[in-house]
Amino acid sequence: MELSQDVWAFVIALAAVVNGLGIVRLLSSFAEYLKRREALEVGHYWVFALVGIFQFLLHLLLWWSVLGLKAANNINFLSYLYLLIGPTLLFLATNLLLPGEVDDELDLRKHYYEIRKPYYSVLLIFWPWTMFIWPVFGYPFAPTVPVMAVLFLLNLGLRTTANQKVHAALVVANLIVYAAFVSVYAMNLGEVGLRIVE
Repeated sequence: MELSQDVWAFVIALAAVVNGLGIVRLLSSFAEYLKRREALEVGHYWVFALVGIFQFLLHLLLWWSVLGLKAANNINFLSYLYLLIGPTLLFLATNLLLPGEVDDELDLRKHYYEIRKPYYSVLLIFWPWTMFIWPVFGYPFAPTVPVMAVLFLLNLGLRTTANQKVHAALVVANLIVYAAFVSVYAMNLGEVGLRIVE
């Protein structure tokens, strides 16, 4: 079946909804913090704040980039299921990252190091998903695979160590690699897809 604009919008809707739920979760958690900031005693941690920003940017980049898959006209149910894995993983990572119900006190440094293993484990599944998305749709690997491999290695380091200095350095490196990726491959909507199918 040829993927017209209407059909593609229908196909991509569930992935967009799941990805959007992650964005809503991040924004609603921040709004809740702003509403309760006077009553909450929060031990802030700048590394946690940067990871939260990184997670938000990942959701936005996924939404921005997935449009390029419209060029792949050979979608089937299995490739559709594969497509849904990415937004689902980001949603899970967002839920792991954000604290649940908080009474009066929250130590974000302690929370971050408690959730770092499951959070980065989910991202260690997400990065290979990004590497294989184009081959699943019948195209060669994207030119972005080396960048995804670097992000995978950075997140592997974050998963395996609890050293606070290492976390500070690698979280900043994550954001630098993200910025480089966007500037080279994602300034235009669906740019990676256009590069692959041309």
